[in-house]
Amino acid sequence: MAIQSPLYSLNIVDTLYEFDEPILFVARVGFLKSLFLKINETETTSDYLSCYIDDAYISGLREGRISIRGVFDSQKERYIVSADHFLNVQSEMMVGLNDVGEDHLPKPGVGMLPRLGECPDVLQEKDALVSIYFQGAGLRRESIHYSTLMGLLSGVQNLVRNVIAPPELRGLRNSTFDFLVGDPALGSLMISVKEPTANMGKLRQAPERRGLTIEDVRTGVARNKDEFFSGMEEMLSQNALTTASDDVYEGVQHLLPSAETAFSNVTFSTQKGGVLRRISISRERADAVRKAHARSNGTDSRRTGTIVEINAASRTLLLRSRAGVTTCAFDQSAFERLRKDPAFKIGSRLQVDGDLFERVRRDYLNVDQIVLLETVT
Repeated sequence: MAIQSPLYSLNIVDTLYEFDEPILFVARVGFLKSLFLKINETETTSDYLSCYIDDAYISGLREGRISIRGVFDSQKERYIVSADHFLNVQSEMMVGLNDVGEDHLPKPGVGMLPRLGECPDVLQEKDALVSIYFQGAGLRRESIHYSTLMGLLSGVQNLVRNVIAPPELRGLRNSTFDFLVGDPALGSLMISVKEPTANMGKLRQAPERRGLTIEDVRTGVARNKDEFFSGMEEMLSQNALTTASDDVYEGVQHLLPSAETAFSNVTFSTQKGGVLRRISISRERADAVRKAHARSNGTDSRRTGTIVEINAASRTLLLRSRAGVTTCAFDQSAFERLRKDPAFKIGSRLQVDGDLFERVRRDYLNVDQIVLLETVT
């Protein structure tokens, strides 16, 4: 029997993870580098999931700025490569990720090493001042609703200009002081703020800023960024807002997930000297923060009206009252009690107390107490 000649041999140039043998590695295929992940083996061959990769993604993997799954998701062409134990390639076949069983794929958010923690599934800008990563079923790699994108960009702009910018530079015209932002990365959505920019001539026109330098601006921004992350950690750990973290809440409230947003999780991250600092907020955690803020600001409210829509998946309903239509959100136990009540249906009358958040499109009420539920005859 004739021995099949290999298509080519893999020349490993960078081993990223190994366990008795290379499991995740970079090898040259022709003139290009490719990432290889071992997904299966037999007595004579091993199968690898492979895609082309450049140095930016290799660096991102090493530093925890992208997950392994994210690298494969980012490429249009992926291959299953079968090679013998000497890394001589016997066959290769182009595949979609749907053609590879989930048990053979790395899970979303898993990085190269456990110490890196949960990693984004899109590439985070290297040395970004702050990156904000939105995840959710309503955000897709292929496209995003224009209104969703512009709303989130506006929220990020509000955060950096009113919280991360030094107090003396807030409220200035964009032509005088602004921030550079990297290309938004889809799948879900990553927005990275790179660095501050300033027209120093205009900045120095004010007497109190005549001695200001661009290094002073960068130092002030970096200091406020670190204070912002410390304030976020304080806000989340206490579950009750102090005066300091109240300012932070005002800056991030429009970036927090809720039952109405296209995203269910948001992660704030920054990188300094190769060290990543991340804060992740789920929808449930965001609801707890909103409740704590409402308690500290005395915004308890009552809504009485007619149920016009019920969403069991998000444990919310729409209530039409004299104040308009309000989204009412319940915790799991309260919603289960409602579902067991025969009167819980569209058209019934409901009265609830809770923490109210006024919004442009529709107010949002975190329900603390169900006062009345009755069928309208």
